[in-house]
Amino acid sequence: MQYRHCENGRFDDLACGKVLIGRAGSANFPVRLAQELFGRCLERLGRSSGLCVYDPCCGGGYMLAALGFLNPEKIAALAASDISPKAVALARDNLALLTRDGLEKRIARLEELCALYGKESHKEAAAAAKRLLGGLGADGIARRVFQADVLKPGALDGQGFRADVVVADVPYGSLASWQGGRESAGSLLDRLIPVLKEDSVVAICANKAQKFASPRFVRLEKQAVGKRAFAIYALAK
Repeated sequence: MQYRHCENGRFDDLACGKVLIGRAGSANFPVRLAQELFGRCLERLGRSSGLCVYDPCCGGGYMLAALGFLNPEKIAALAASDISPKAVALARDNLALLTRDGLEKRIARLEELCALYGKESHKEAAAAAKRLLGGLGADGIARRVFQADVLKPGALDGQGFRADVVVADVPYGSLASWQGGRESAGSLLDRLIPVLKEDSVVAICANKAQKFASPRFVRLEKQAVGKRAFAIYALAK
């Protein structure tokens, strides 16, 4: 795939388990691909500030947190949901790092671990957290994290936000699977409508076997990336 919006740089400070918190069974999305998808969505959206970004299958919130750290001047609010209460709890912790208070507490904890155990990994993590802190705005990024089975009809009604961009790495493979079971994964697009604006852009990444389609949406582009494939959609006019 040709990357148009994210150079092949290093994202060491955003490595899972360093500053951002990881747990066994929580899938982590490639940071460069996440940033590329976000850039392609903005290209379609036509605006790049004050944005609300939503991930309906957030897992531990890793992808959203990475996007928040990389785009603080563009993203004003993040919304995250997952069917798993454990995932929601982890996402809440990770997205809290996008506030100065949350990240300062994480730095204090890492420095405490460094003093206790003298590990180089804790020292490097504390230094990374300080670099990330320097890139945050004074108010950080607003967050809304909630539990929801996004495939259940009405699950997103009345949630109190409208997303400019939706990015979703839907469950597949050995680390994650759909838990709801009441609706096919293909219904995801229609279930998102209650939290979309008229011009919202939706990016879905999945394995190549999963299909997402709705007469209420148009597909703007589709491309394979290794074992994954992504597609970008907008509401039909």
